[in-house]
Amino acid sequence: MLSLDLLDKHIAECREYVDAGKEEQSTLDFFLNLKRDLEHSTEDDWKAYNELVNRLPDKDADPVLIILKGQLLIEKQVRKFIDSRLPNPDALEKQQFSAAQCIALAESMCLDQDEPRWLWAQIRELNSIRNKMAHSLEIESLETRINNFVSTISNAQKLENKSLINAIARLYGMLKGLCDLSFSDQFKINK
Repeated sequence: MLSLDLLDKHIAECREYVDAGKEEQSTLDFFLNLKRDLEHSTEDDWKAYNELVNRLPDKDADPVLIILKGQLLIEKQVRKFIDSRLPNPDALEKQQFSAAQCIALAESMCLDQDEPRWLWAQIRELNSIRNKMAHSLEIESLETRINNFVSTISNAQKLENKSLINAIARLYGMLKGLCDLSFSDQFKINK
């Protein structure tokens, strides 16, 4: 499990490799930026980050596996958001809502503004791609759609590394932020 102490060790080791010419400076920059981003993280932030890192395959994995696992991680956050907004979420515990139904329900709990609309559109697209994959043996027919999905998120969020993994990770992080906001005292419905 990643922690700041472990990250510091990786940074020190990576710095030695960069100095010896065995590693690219960009790798060290990645670790330094990651540390900067995670320095003031809560325990819940670390838990979410580690869940994402441990469950999402690496960038070289089969895109089908990345999308299947990524969509499940996103769906988990969507359901967490819904639970955070309901006064009595246990009443729905035994219901079997589809991912699409959960996405629509969660979106209905947000303000009708550009940023939330954009986020939910990308989450719906990921779910739709996952559904198409579940019913087709030919992933090649979805390559353009996957590439458009990655490009849309990468360009809108100004991601340096334009990969399927990073696009899904960004959506996951945005949903995590929405969940954090919904649990905060200023926005909590169940005070």
